[in-house]
Amino acid sequence: MRNRWFHRPLLHTEHHTPKRVTWLELFYDLIFVASIIQLGDALSDHVAHKQVWLGLGTFALHFVPLWIAWTGFTFYANRFDVDDFVHRALVLLQMAAVGCIGVSAPRAMAAEPDALPFALSVAAAHAVIAMMYVRAWKHTTEARDYSRYWGAVFAVAAALWGVSALLPDPWCELVWVIAMLVVVFAPTSRASRGLADLYPLDMEHLAERYGLLTIIVLGESFVKVLSYLAADAHGTEPEMLTKGLFNLVITSAVWWVYFDDVAGSHLKPGRNTWIVWLYGHLPLAMAVTAVGVAVKHDIKIDWLGVPPAPYRILLVTTLAATFASVALIDAVTQRGTTDLDERWRIAVRLGSAALLPLLGLAGGSMNGGTFLGLVTLLCVAQVAFDMAMAPLAGTTEEAVPTSELARRRRDGSTDVPVRSRWSASEAIRHGTPTGMRRDLYFWLMEGSWTRLVVFLVVAFILTNAAFACLFLLDADAIAGPHPPGFFDAFSFSVQTFATIGYGVMAPGTAYADLLVAVEAAVGILGAALATGLMLAKASRPVARVLFSNVLVVTRWDGRPTLLFRVGNARGNEIMEATINVSILRDVITPEGHHIRQLVDLPLERSRTPIFAMTWTVRHAIDEHSPLAGIDWDDPGDHLAGIIATLMGHDGTYSQTVQARHVWGPEDVQPNARFVDIVSQMPDGRFVIDYAQFHHVVPDDSAVQEAAAS
Repeated sequence: MRNRWFHRPLLHTEHHTPKRVTWLELFYDLIFVASIIQLGDALSDHVAHKQVWLGLGTFALHFVPLWIAWTGFTFYANRFDVDDFVHRALVLLQMAAVGCIGVSAPRAMAAEPDALPFALSVAAAHAVIAMMYVRAWKHTTEARDYSRYWGAVFAVAAALWGVSALLPDPWCELVWVIAMLVVVFAPTSRASRGLADLYPLDMEHLAERYGLLTIIVLGESFVKVLSYLAADAHGTEPEMLTKGLFNLVITSAVWWVYFDDVAGSHLKPGRNTWIVWLYGHLPLAMAVTAVGVAVKHDIKIDWLGVPPAPYRILLVTTLAATFASVALIDAVTQRGTTDLDERWRIAVRLGSAALLPLLGLAGGSMNGGTFLGLVTLLCVAQVAFDMAMAPLAGTTEEAVPTSELARRRRDGSTDVPVRSRWSASEAIRHGTPTGMRRDLYFWLMEGSWTRLVVFLVVAFILTNAAFACLFLLDADAIAGPHPPGFFDAFSFSVQTFATIGYGVMAPGTAYADLLVAVEAAVGILGAALATGLMLAKASRPVARVLFSNVLVVTRWDGRPTLLFRVGNARGNEIMEATINVSILRDVITPEGHHIRQLVDLPLERSRTPIFAMTWTVRHAIDEHSPLAGIDWDDPGDHLAGIIATLMGHDGTYSQTVQARHVWGPEDVQPNARFVDIVSQMPDGRFVIDYAQFHHVVPDDSAVQEAAAS
């Protein structure tokens, strides 16, 4: 039992037990969020005075040291387990310094800045982290090299911040940049990378810490939107509520993209991937904070008027930075369960980050409702893509090894059946290497027609929206309506893309002529790709082969026989049809290894020259049969499933077609026979009653013969 007044810090790495976020860390986050809110308010003042780029630059300059202070403590807590009076006192001391950063930041970001309190506050916050490492260096001897390195880094940074307080502008800001670079580049040094190999990070703890900070900062967006609506006299009017809803959807989409795309992912193998992951969170944290400021201002946009340029630029810039940061983190992480190659999610994030600035620039030619609607639509498209590429949950914690299930069934300790009906394509592929997952072509070909059509429609709309924004960058680009609005430009883009050209609108400048040439090429290539996809999907032959739902075991020619029947539902000719039947059974080797063994069943007739109506497939169960000796009332592990595959040449398509079916042991009905479904009309034509295709009746002769024996 450790003394609460004092105990030495214990080194923690990923090899130890999982580290949980402590209550002290959660309490520690609150003061940071309060300080971040102050930075956001200062940015908001710059935007209100139409100083967006200056405001963003000043915001970044003051946000980075705050993030470094938070990250410095988070990494210390990730490496050392300590919770005594001394540690808590140091944490509370740093919280006081961070509180001073939040109080002094607005004055440091003002038009006539007072940088002295801010610089001293940051110096104090860094100095406390250095003191924590000094304590670890003194008492944790097994990690003195690690504590020495990082203690020195934060001590140097604290000294530089202290010196900057004595310097005038712009020299103090130059020293700020040097102090920040000292810490930012410290993880990339050879010494730091070597220490990271010796003392591995607990990435689950870090992911949880950065996720908690992100979700708290995102919560600020909700607070700003709801506070503005509650304080505004018209906050409950439909227009205001709609704008508020749009902005809340944007915030929710950012949450979805991060927590469904980044927070649940794992680092890819690599020595430096954690460094990219770490510094991908710096622009992400800044962007998410600024998004909260942007959504508050965007509620003020006139629904029918032109949205002000500062509000547009702030929203699209911060969202673009958010998606680009997520793409950067995506490049070094991988999700456990996705249908598509993960490179596509990176491409989608980067494509959205490129399209958003175009919307901001073209927003001066559209009303506020259209602008907010398009930005919201683009954010919602991120969520839709994420759901399409990863429709299954990534967790497989409830999965039980098949060897364990086989042992339980053999011991009678479980009644879990073998799910032999699941096909291989329905298996959850967890942890598949990124380069071996489905590409876009395979994903579209394998999916439904709805998936393909929706994909092509969305691609068509986004492509034309992008070109419409490009046309609007030049007020004279489109000859016809003047000035052209967004929907005019979108219509002109559609006409160019589809090579329609009604003659009402035409390119008016050399810039427009260049865009028309590029879009015409994109349209021709896009039409060719879409046509190829649809033609390839439509021309794939599909065998309409019907397998009976059950198999029967009865007497045939005096021998026990397994039977099932197959029907050609189309009624066309499938020539040289062949069928193969195999059983799947669980086998435990003498060494205790569990395998799923496939054994072929010899058939009385495995091929037919013409398969046009029905086919009864038979396997004689004799002493050489793999099914010999099975108790059909309780097959146990002797029979996990029966698989049939049929292949033949379709005379209609002039292509090879194939079909398969899987039965479970519960689908075998002993002492039964199929109902006769083939009859003949007086004119000689055959009638096949598919309504009774699966029907069976008791085979009395088989029952009597079995009783007599």
